[in-house]
Amino acid sequence: MDENADGSIALNMCAHSNMCMSNITLYVPENVKKEMDSHDEVRWSEVARKAIMEKVIQLRKLELLRKYVEKEPFTDEDYAWMDENDWHPVDEKEMKLSFVKEVQEISRHGKFRKVKNIKELFE
Repeated sequence: MDENADGSIALNMCAHSNMCMSNITLYVPENVKKEMDSHDEVRWSEVARKAIMEKVIQLRKLELLRKYVEKEPFTDEDYAWMDENDWHPVDEKEMKLSFVKEVQEISRHGKFRKVKNIKELFE
């Protein structure tokens, strides 16, 4: 983390990753900067990077949910993003209560079938 002449903090976003990172400058109030300085064990650029990435993912999910609800087709880029993030808008739907109750009932009575591989499920 580098301090600029004007007291702002320049965060080096080239963390341990294979992806190309960009640099940003983040302004924080002076009292926050003093608190940050008292915790030199914290990698503040990593804290900021994670928070920004979480927000970007949240916004992307909201956009994909909007497309899903409005029955707008997904692009190849949308599908690629969903695969990379192991997520699909249908993941956000709640399970039907009848299904949840059925699974709970089966688990209470130990009626699950043990299998050695996937093929056994279809035999």
